[in-house]
Amino acid sequence: MRIWSFLLIFTLCVSCNRNTYEAPENLIEEDQMIEVLSEFMLLNAAKGINKKILEKHIADPTQYIFDKYGIDSTQLANSNTYYAHNSEAYASIYEHLKKKLESDKKVLQDLVAEEKRIRDSIRKTKLVKPDSALDLKNQKLTLKNRLPLKRIEMLKK
Repeated sequence: MRIWSFLLIFTLCVSCNRNTYEAPENLIEEDQMIEVLSEFMLLNAAKGINKKILEKHIADPTQYIFDKYGIDSTQLANSNTYYAHNSEAYASIYEHLKKKLESDKKVLQDLVAEEKRIRDSIRKTKLVKPDSALDLKNQKLTLKNRLPLKRIEMLKK
């Protein structure tokens, strides 16, 4: 019975020991991590829509992100692992990431709405019929559409 009690206490002590994960030397700062993760989420969404068009414009999209932020895949993996072990920091990163993506979405929706409004106003302008007074210039005067001479004289008075 003593052995079982000792094993139980030892197991509890070992399991409750919180090994803190050491920060890597080249840790990506939280602000930059938010930007990098945002880029990767947008990249993943773009691949889901049309991968061929994306790869037509950017040969290697993942490498493009690494070059843009001056990081490499091991640095990203180590930083991601560190933040995953630090749950408060990871939750904070993803909360900021969510806010950033929502604000970007709103900006893009506003741009699309403005573009649609402009296209609709152009379309309405094209559909408006020219003024009938301007249309008279283009019509040939014939006996049928001329005003009688007496009526013209009355209008002049």
